[in-house]
Amino acid sequence: MSGSKGTASDSSDSLTAALVAVVEAENAAVYGYSVAGARLSSSAQRLVARGDYDVHRAQVQATMSWLSDHARQSDTAASAAPPAAVYALPSPVTDAASALALLAALEENTAARYADVVSLATGSLQRAAALALQAAAVREAKWRHGSVPFPGLTGRLPGSNS
Repeated sequence: MSGSKGTASDSSDSLTAALVAVVEAENAAVYGYSVAGARLSSSAQRLVARGDYDVHRAQVQATMSWLSDHARQSDTAASAAPPAAVYALPSPVTDAASALALLAALEENTAARYADVVSLATGSLQRAAALALQAAAVREAKWRHGSVPFPGLTGRLPGSNS
């Protein structure tokens, strides 16, 4: 339908896809934290990473609930695939520096998926996704040892080199 605005169904389908993507990103983060945690250099970093790992495990459940609620409200049969046994990592994790880079990348990825939900959702779901995006941005800044201008949008903005 060239030239027409999207329908409510199109919007619901887009939100469903965004919710599935955020569940998948959270599952990938759980996996990635387990890989990176073994390579962190200090017990303090490992303790913090364990806490973040637990946050991501809880977020898997929360985001699956969001998806289930949305499916009920939109009368669709949406569901996310079960977690994979192994996820492709953006780069090998061989030492503490590569572990830190992975943790920052995982948080950037989850922030990006939450940003997609924020852009499509309304009401309490939009607020919950915005808070999750904020939390991911804080974790990313911690592992990156600095913040990025637009968490969740790195690499998506024109002229971005990240």
